[in-house]
Amino acid sequence: MFYVGGGNGDWVINPNESYNIWAARNRFQVNDTLYFKYAKGSDSVQLVTKADFEGCNIKNPLEKFDNGEAEVTLNRSGAFYFVSGDRDHSHSPVSPISPAKAPSTSQPPQSSVSPAPEMIPPSPPAPSESTPTIKAPASSPKNAASGVAVTSVMTTVFNVALAVLMFA
Repeated sequence: MFYVGGGNGDWVINPNESYNIWAARNRFQVNDTLYFKYAKGSDSVQLVTKADFEGCNIKNPLEKFDNGEAEVTLNRSGAFYFVSGDRDHSHSPVSPISPAKAPSTSQPPQSSVSPAPEMIPPSPPAPSESTPTIKAPASSPKNAASGVAVTSVMTTVFNVALAVLMFA
């Protein structure tokens, strides 16, 4: 569980560290929980869209928490945008918090790339009187096919790793 802003999770106007800095220095995962603590009756925490976050619009929250404490589970990857439900606080530059994008699981992702099958050339048919025997030129590399397979697998692994980094 992450206590928003550090400490005991107090959602206040002038925290020791801005919520955006706090969110940026933490690494969130899908299914992590954020804990907010605030003054019941005089404030609330609202989950809003990016547009409402940027415009400090508190009229159409996706979710509103107003009982003095809120535990919010990050149930998907991507950004979550929070603002104070108090109109005066929502326009303060330190009120909003935007946690970082989260990976899909807390466990290391499993690669969907299968290892390259071992490259074994098919056995040539036994020579017969009507089948000419052709020998490979002496200059051909011994493991050329294996080199192509390894390069292909490495490119695929790099592309998968790049995709994970782009969406993490």
